[in-house]
Amino acid sequence: MKRIGQIFITVSLVALVLWVIPWLYNLMTLKPYSTPFTLYSCIIHDFTSLDRSDGKAFQFIDRNGNIHGDEVQPMFYASILASRGALPDTIEGRPVTMEEIDRNSIIVTSDPKNINRKQSKVHLLMESVPERLELKDPEEAVVSRKDGLYIYDMAANTLLKEKTDAFNAALRDKGFAFPARLFAGNPSDRKAYDEGYLVTDAEGKLFHFKQADGTMEAEHFTEADRINLKHLIITEFENRATLGYLISADNILYMLKPDGAVIPTEVRFDPQKEDLLVVGDMFYYTIKVSDEKGEHFYALRSGDFSLADKMDRPYEFEDEFNLCEYIFPCRLTFTSSNDGWVKPRLQDFSWTGLIVDIVLAVLIIMWRRRDRNPHF
Repeated sequence: MKRIGQIFITVSLVALVLWVIPWLYNLMTLKPYSTPFTLYSCIIHDFTSLDRSDGKAFQFIDRNGNIHGDEVQPMFYASILASRGALPDTIEGRPVTMEEIDRNSIIVTSDPKNINRKQSKVHLLMESVPERLELKDPEEAVVSRKDGLYIYDMAANTLLKEKTDAFNAALRDKGFAFPARLFAGNPSDRKAYDEGYLVTDAEGKLFHFKQADGTMEAEHFTEADRINLKHLIITEFENRATLGYLISADNILYMLKPDGAVIPTEVRFDPQKEDLLVVGDMFYYTIKVSDEKGEHFYALRSGDFSLADKMDRPYEFEDEFNLCEYIFPCRLTFTSSNDGWVKPRLQDFSWTGLIVDIVLAVLIIMWRRRDRNPHF
């Protein structure tokens, strides 16, 4: 029993050392780091990064080091340029108006923490055809179960059996196999219109459903059947250029058109490990994918989502001496920026630290044996 207690104390002490000392060292040596805001320019057809090193003027620097004013990004700074009469009338042969700029401006974000957390099986159900034309807060909820989707009146907390049977029948008529797997929706009244949910069934097939005037509208997007999907993002933008973004198991980003057409892109994005930022306008989508090593930029043409340009920007960390790499074989942490779970994780494995620890352990054992036996 005493031996077991000693082993427990030793293991606990090692875990505490692997956790606390690297954490304190990183806390004391950590330096702030940021990257400049970057967009693809429809004027010079290059990526430009915002530079405010003088603390005053807005200026952009392209990849060749040329300096530009905010007129190089007329879609993003349209209101400012229009206020001083500097907004172009046409760009790339296409007439430019504030109405068109606003209608085609989009921003989409995704981060691993929201993807990797435990997903709820309860989804709010909106009415896509409201009586007074303005969207209202959802009054009903969809609960996903093995044998179907169950519709509940949230205020009364009661099952709407007739609507439930009708909704499930509409999905089964389209070939839906329960249970549902992936859900993507945005049940908020702060948007121009509601497209309900993108959802995959038990076989991985992609469907779209929404409530319209109290009835289920469902459709099966057969073009997506060939794709092994692992994440969905629904888009409800004013220009209706897309219905959603699809990410496959091999991290390819697809654009889903409202008619069900699926367009593959050159963008590679792992939603479980990487951050995504999409800034789109009339002419180009600037897509930034961020991982632990750097940022990857893609410029896609807004019409057909073909690749116009791409750029990689690795993080420029200074090569500093990391003492922990020479002392510990790994680092113990309990949280991660990629999810909200609290659990032990071993990170930053170091062969150098492992060899140093083995050598120290051997020396300590030899010293203790010699101390016990002077003639050793």
